[in-house]
Amino acid sequence: MSIVVATLGSALVASSLCGSTWRAVKNVKPASAAQIALSKEGHRLFDSGEYSRARPFFRLAALRAESDGTPSQAALSWINAGAAALARLDYRDALPDFLKAKRIAETSGLSRPLAMTMSNLASLYLQMGDLEAAVRAAKDGLSIAAVERTGELPWLRFQMATALAQLHHFDEAEPLYRQAIDDMAEGNNFETTARILGNFGNDCVRAGRLDEAEDVLSEALLLVRLHHLDDAAANILRSLAKLKDRQGDQRSARALFDAAIQASPGITPRWLLYADRGDFRLNRNDLRGALADFREARRFASQMRRDTVPADLSRVNLESGLTRASAGLIAAGNRLARQTSDASLLRETFDAAEQDRLWSLRSLLPAPNDWRTRLPKKYWDLLAQYQALERDLLAHPSADLAEQASALREEMQQIQATAASRSGSRIESESALAHANRVLSADSVLLSFYVTQSGGWLWAVDQQGVDVYPAPSLETLKNAVADFRRAVTTGNPNSLELGCALYQLLFGNVSTRYLSRKRWLLELDGPLFDLPFAALVVDPGKADPKKQNEPNYLFQRKILQAIPGALMLEHPSPSRNGIFLGIGDPIYSPADSRYQGDRTKHEVVLPRLPATEAEVEACSRAWNPARARLLTGPDARLTTVQEALRSNPSIIHFATHVVTAPEDHSSGLIALSLDRKGAMGFIGPAEIAAYTLTPSLVVLNGCHSAQGEALPSAGLMGLTRAWLGAGARSVLATRWDIPDDAGEDIMVDFYRTFRAQPDRGPAFALQQAQGAFLRSHPGGNATQVWGAYFVLGRE
Repeated sequence: MSIVVATLGSALVASSLCGSTWRAVKNVKPASAAQIALSKEGHRLFDSGEYSRARPFFRLAALRAESDGTPSQAALSWINAGAAALARLDYRDALPDFLKAKRIAETSGLSRPLAMTMSNLASLYLQMGDLEAAVRAAKDGLSIAAVERTGELPWLRFQMATALAQLHHFDEAEPLYRQAIDDMAEGNNFETTARILGNFGNDCVRAGRLDEAEDVLSEALLLVRLHHLDDAAANILRSLAKLKDRQGDQRSARALFDAAIQASPGITPRWLLYADRGDFRLNRNDLRGALADFREARRFASQMRRDTVPADLSRVNLESGLTRASAGLIAAGNRLARQTSDASLLRETFDAAEQDRLWSLRSLLPAPNDWRTRLPKKYWDLLAQYQALERDLLAHPSADLAEQASALREEMQQIQATAASRSGSRIESESALAHANRVLSADSVLLSFYVTQSGGWLWAVDQQGVDVYPAPSLETLKNAVADFRRAVTTGNPNSLELGCALYQLLFGNVSTRYLSRKRWLLELDGPLFDLPFAALVVDPGKADPKKQNEPNYLFQRKILQAIPGALMLEHPSPSRNGIFLGIGDPIYSPADSRYQGDRTKHEVVLPRLPATEAEVEACSRAWNPARARLLTGPDARLTTVQEALRSNPSIIHFATHVVTAPEDHSSGLIALSLDRKGAMGFIGPAEIAAYTLTPSLVVLNGCHSAQGEALPSAGLMGLTRAWLGAGARSVLATRWDIPDDAGEDIMVDFYRTFRAQPDRGPAFALQQAQGAFLRSHPGGNATQVWGAYFVLGRE
């Protein structure tokens, strides 16, 4: 080991969020004169801040070292190449360089390069907002550095502390912060000590420990002034400003925010500096100042989006983290627009919301030369392992299995990033308003909700223009939606009264110009993903349980369709005679007489759904019996369904159980038949998103098939998002569980209408099927059935 240490030298590479200076590792014993020259030029450019020009020299040095058979030098040069990319916040290029260094270090048994690589990966994940991945990388690095006593220990402790604090585990983070500070101070590394103190102080403010924050940040600022550490100043000044704001000293806070903006940002993301000052100004009702700040924040955030790692989970994490920039711009712009009647501000805020929302999903849509066509066999092997772990987690939940599943998911994301690295970023050239105006029909209106803690907004858009209306706050909507949904699902007669009140709460101030449109395209946010819009009651004067045949319900007056985003809308492309793939009545128990496998293993068992075989048969007849493939019983197993999906059917209909995934944002998992070994098959978002399909429609007629966590900006996670990302044009799903036989009635009517009038789309077909069900079930709790269904589509 001493030979390795002597060969590596002593300098460190870029490490962490607001926590280190990017310094390239200087190779003490290069393999050849050519490598010396390449490395030297890379260092010269790196030290002068020309990171884009430095990276190619480090990459060439790495390739030369690999050719010369000196793995330690190759690993270090790949680390340096990644550091050059990370220095300019280019995550897309940094990740593959670090992964190459990791592979070489692991293969060659090089402890310190491996610890250094894990430190850099932790930094990268922190900056992208993938906190769980940052914890794993730092934890792995610590396990190596603690044994070998390498110089990376303080960095890795710091990175672990930063991730834990942001995951709201401040008590675990604090001792790691203090140990890292002591280690750096002992080595007279004043700049890094100041950076760690600044990060620690900011997390103290976030945790509400204001006295502790003041002590820590004062010490950090003293180091900056004594040692002229200009690159460390911005984050410390920003944290002090937030502290003074919390303490009520607005004058000092204002001056400190201004100073943070003027200081060299170092590695503090500039969008964050502007967003913090924008929030401060917005809270003081300085709308023009706040708007200017949020415009700058969004400009820098857009650059980060272009440079992020091209993998879905990475995009989702970054998208959720950058929400503040667009949310602030929208709040300041809309408030100012309502004061000044400046229509250009409405166009700006609507465009900002639509450009920024669902960016991750738009990036997932299939494209020419799609990254999914380049996924190696290893990816599918890992996916099979991941699905097995999900199955084990459902049967025997444990922290160890969850950790294994997270690590596998991260490895799959890395393979996705490699496969997608040659794909360009999707940059929107058309404004969202212009796109919506072009795609909307004359009888359509787009109603786009944006929900925040303090309040919300509702944009109404038609072919003529756009208006914006205040919407209720997150908490108000959350409570109102929960009460109404509970009343609908339990058959409570109060649901009519609650439906009236909620309709007025959402649409009571909207102009009749918009509300009179026949087709409503609903872009949802927050709690509204759980709202059965179809069951809202339009006319308060007719909310009478005795008048069941009155057109009280919103779905009776409007064609309702949820949409993933205005920029994802397309002109309709009807499918009349495509292949129908139906999957139903799987074998969920070894006690099922149809089962032919090992009856001794049954870790996951679900009740049979005997009515679903008749459902898929009836639905296929209603669509086109000559072009149908039905998989039931033993044929509804995972391998058979996977093979059938590769034939790219036009209609995919699942009549199965949907269970909650133990990972992946509470998404659903489609449950399929047991295999011969007794293992239940599952299809979840991780697998679906790896397909490239173009079905007109995916129907998920299962239990609560639309389940999933609603994330800021990223929208509703889960099966509906995954199918759209794989290329589906529309998805029909349920918001809660419904009886199998009732579901068949609605589905058969739905397919008959859709087949007869495909030009009018699945939302119209669902409206007709819901109306038929309501007419045939005038009494009882029919709303529990038809109210569960909704269509999410891009047309």
